[in-house]
Amino acid sequence: MGGVGVSEEYVPPRLSRLLHALPHINVTLHRVNDTFAPNSPIYLESLGILGSIPGAWLILTLTVLLIYLLTRCCDRKQRPPKSITALKITLMILSVLCCGAIGMGLFGNDDLHNAMLQSIQAGNQLAALVNNVKNQSSILEEAMGSRARAPLARLADALDAPVANQTALGTLLRALSALRNNASAAASAADNLRRPLAALNLDSFMKRVWVWEAARWAGGMAGWCCGGAVCVALLAAAARRSRPALLSLCVCALGALVACWAAGAALVAGSVAAADACQEPARAVALYAPHRLPLDMVHYYLSCKVSRENVLTAELRNAQRAVVAVRQALAILSRGAPELFNDPGLQPALGALGAGTGEAERALVSLSSALECRTARTYFVTAARAACDAGLQALTLQLLAAIVAGILFTAIVLVDSHAWIYINTKRAPSGEEQAPFLGGAGSRTLPRPAPFPNGKPPSYSAAVQLMDLNDRPDRERPRSRISGSATLGRNSGGVGGVERAGGLGLGGAHTLGRAPHNGKYATLSKQCKTLESNDFY
Repeated sequence: MGGVGVSEEYVPPRLSRLLHALPHINVTLHRVNDTFAPNSPIYLESLGILGSIPGAWLILTLTVLLIYLLTRCCDRKQRPPKSITALKITLMILSVLCCGAIGMGLFGNDDLHNAMLQSIQAGNQLAALVNNVKNQSSILEEAMGSRARAPLARLADALDAPVANQTALGTLLRALSALRNNASAAASAADNLRRPLAALNLDSFMKRVWVWEAARWAGGMAGWCCGGAVCVALLAAAARRSRPALLSLCVCALGALVACWAAGAALVAGSVAAADACQEPARAVALYAPHRLPLDMVHYYLSCKVSRENVLTAELRNAQRAVVAVRQALAILSRGAPELFNDPGLQPALGALGAGTGEAERALVSLSSALECRTARTYFVTAARAACDAGLQALTLQLLAAIVAGILFTAIVLVDSHAWIYINTKRAPSGEEQAPFLGGAGSRTLPRPAPFPNGKPPSYSAAVQLMDLNDRPDRERPRSRISGSATLGRNSGGVGGVERAGGLGLGGAHTLGRAPHNGKYATLSKQCKTLESNDFY
């Protein structure tokens, strides 16, 4: 049993003391006892009140978001391009920060898992110690009980033979009686050692703890990874400026917001409860761990504070005295019986009793080491330090990550919904915006066409006829008036603005004439074409 002499006094970590110092109050806002007591309704009520603080913040956050959406959902007022670009940049920054908070939560979850594995390993060592006590007690009971019955009966039969030296026979008979009585006492003490531990199955309990921890670790990793996926998707949606993606991811961010604050409520209550238990872990285990052992026995082995003699150590001492007496009686019989009796079965019986006594002595040596309180105390302190130091730090780190992620998700929902409401650009059939996310120096927009003089665009028939005239050679173009609601003429009173020198415009009452430039007719002005401009920011 290595490490027996390295047990140190357990001191609650600083973080445990800080969390334990948080006020434990009831519904009437009066302070209650902060000693770890999971079976007390008042104590559980105080933990519930502490855990309800993130829940109240969640309700307040949802109320603010609801009011904001109700007041802004119908607002379609155009915003300047720079304001929307600032929203997108803000959304990207918040998404990156949210990824950092999620990473902190993942680190805390993994760190807590490692701390719990260390605690489980120390618990397995303690379970092996208990199993050793059970096994050695069974060996002692068997060696001094069932296996000793047949040699004792054979030895008693050999001593029943008539002999002349009655004094020596009396000595042998008294030694045989002492051997039988002490062997029975040793077997009874071994049974008393094993019986209190019979119902204690630490192996099964530690296996369940390992399964619970594995499920907790997997669930925590899945939850934090889902939050990280939402942050990454928000970052990608902000870069693409996709309104449908922003809308769907806004809903996902709202769900992540609720999950973060709900997890924060559970983590607050769990952290405070763990800090309360870590103030006196030996007392917490003795009172509330699932076992059927006497409280003074558990407290003795976990704290190693001797207030009175322990039950197991008392039985061990009885067994040691009984085995010593068995060895002394067997020595008397081994010297005197072969001298008085010439029985062939005497030596095998004495040899079997000697072997059983030696096995009992070896079992007692192992029991005296296993039942030493410092051995159990070393394993327990190792488990308590792993859970209350590194484990509590990791649990608190996850709590901070959940709070930070909840705040960031709140800001993301606000910015995302704000950006979605005011993004009102014309989109392609695929649903993507045509404008780039950040307009560079090379990007420009097309101007809107100038208004027509009479307020109306030229008629379709006139435009077709003019286009047909332009397609003909100069010699085939008629000089007569063109039927329709408009005729081609010089650019006096034209449609508004000459495209180049000598260019022609379209008017409502102009006549067809030769243009003064090289005898060619003017083509249809660009201002006759109606342009459909996109709304770019």
